[in-house]
Amino acid sequence: MAIQGVQSVLSGALGQMTSSTQAPASGQPSFSDFLAQELDKVNQVSDTADQLAQSYATGGSVTASQLMVAEQQASLAVDMVSQVASRVTSAYQTVMNMQV
Repeated sequence: MAIQGVQSVLSGALGQMTSSTQAPASGQPSFSDFLAQELDKVNQVSDTADQLAQSYATGGSVTASQLMVAEQQASLAVDMVSQVASRVTSAYQTVMNMQV
């Protein structure tokens, strides 16, 4: 469940956003930094689930319940990212369709 493809697209978009926006107030991360950090967390959860699955498959010390919990956490994290992306896209389209 790697999401490197999503991250590469997002990092390109974030690079365009950061170059055209102002710097945030001191001490606060910018929106793009916050979004990148949260995507990294989702990627870490997914990687952890993959490592546990590999350990379980090779006879490691991982129990089936640990694997199921990790897989569910990864699935929920990826689903949440997908939902957020859909909502952001919908909000963008709504704003762009507004008559001024």
